[in-house]
Amino acid sequence: YQGQTKRKRIRRKKQKNSLQNSNNLHGEQTESGMQETLVQDNLQLQKTDIPKISKNRKRKMKKKRHKEKMRAAGLVTKTTGVDFTYQPDKNNREEAAGLKDIDEKTDSILDFLQATQQIYFADNKAECTDSAVNSATAQELLQHLESRTISSSDVTLLHQLKSLVLLQDIERLKDALKQFQEQSMMPPDHAKIVTSLFHYWITDILPVKNRK
Repeated sequence: YQGQTKRKRIRRKKQKNSLQNSNNLHGEQTESGMQETLVQDNLQLQKTDIPKISKNRKRKMKKKRHKEKMRAAGLVTKTTGVDFTYQPDKNNREEAAGLKDIDEKTDSILDFLQATQQIYFADNKAECTDSAVNSATAQELLQHLESRTISSSDVTLLHQLKSLVLLQDIERLKDALKQFQEQSMMPPDHAKIVTSLFHYWITDILPVKNRK
C-alpha cells in the first residue's frame, strides 16, 4: 500500500509537471504568435506610412550613395567654388592712371591753344602766314582735341611744348617744336596750325615778356 501510494504520488507529480510544461509551451506559443502578429502589423503600418519614392528620387539617392562611396575611397575630391570676381591687376591700374593723365593733359592743351589762337588771329598774324592756317582749321584742331581723337603721343608732344612756354625757355621750345614737326601724327594742316601758334610764342610773346 505504501509503495502504491508512492507511485501514485509520483504519477501525480509527473502529470502536474507535464501539465505545467504544456501550459508553458502553450503560453510561449501564444506569446510568440502574438509577437509575430505584432511584427507583421508594424511592418504593414510602416509600409503604409512610408510614402512611395519616385524612380527619379531613387536614382538620385543611388547616385548620392555612389558618390559617397567614391569619396570615401578617395577617388573623388570635393569640388570647391571658384570666385570669378574681377580684380584689376597692377598693369590695369597703371593703364587707367595713364588714361587719366592723358585726359587731363588734353584738357589743359585745349584751354591753352584756344587762348593762343584767339590772340594770334586777333593780332592779324594769320594774314602774314600760309593761307592753310586759318581760323576754320584751328577750330577743327580744337574739336579734335575736345573729342579725344588725337593720338596720345601727339598729346604728350603738345603738353611738352606748352610746359616750355610756361617756363619761357625759348631755346628748348625751338628744339621741341622741331621734334613735334618730325614726330607728329596729325594731319599736315593741323600740324601747321600748332607750329604757327607756338612759333608765335617764340617770336612775339616770349621776347616781349623777357624784355619786361
